[in-house]
Amino acid sequence: MEFVDENEVSGLFEDHRLTRVPEGDERVYLRMGDGEEMVHVHLACAESEAEPASGATQVQVEKDRLPGLVEHIIHLLHLDQVILIPVGKWRRVFDAVAFSLASNEDWQEMDATATVELNTRDPLLCEPGDFHTLIALISALLSDADTPDQGLMMVPTAAPVLIEIIPDGAIRICLANQALADELTDVLAS
Repeated sequence: MEFVDENEVSGLFEDHRLTRVPEGDERVYLRMGDGEEMVHVHLACAESEAEPASGATQVQVEKDRLPGLVEHIIHLLHLDQVILIPVGKWRRVFDAVAFSLASNEDWQEMDATATVELNTRDPLLCEPGDFHTLIALISALLSDADTPDQGLMMVPTAAPVLIEIIPDGAIRICLANQALADELTDVLAS
């Protein structure tokens, strides 16, 4: 995992039709452009209060299964790189997961190098060797985070997909083509 300059991913945001949507002073969300080809899926546990996107297919999932589903999506879509962007500042995310990931050596290495990035929303690039740490991070967030600004957004570099991890036990997925959506639906149905 390594932080990258926001300018390095601006072309990716344009290609995926992603826009930044601020909510108050503390949160900035990514949203994928609207269109008939956009498919929205909302995975949520029964306790989640997160609102699904308009027209989203809603699937109730136990909270502890959500990280595994994200991992399955990563493998299903054959993703090589994923960009992570926090809803709030990185400090909120790092603070939320500090206890749960205290014994995770890969995360501790990341934590030690992130000091300068904690007050930013700089993108974090994850490659296949980092995916186990990414899934541990998602598990810790879903377990320990308690405010929306501790959420994360994932943007694969090679596929027009936006995955939003909502701390109260939900995942919003926006896919820009029906073929990807059909693959995802098949996975969720099994």
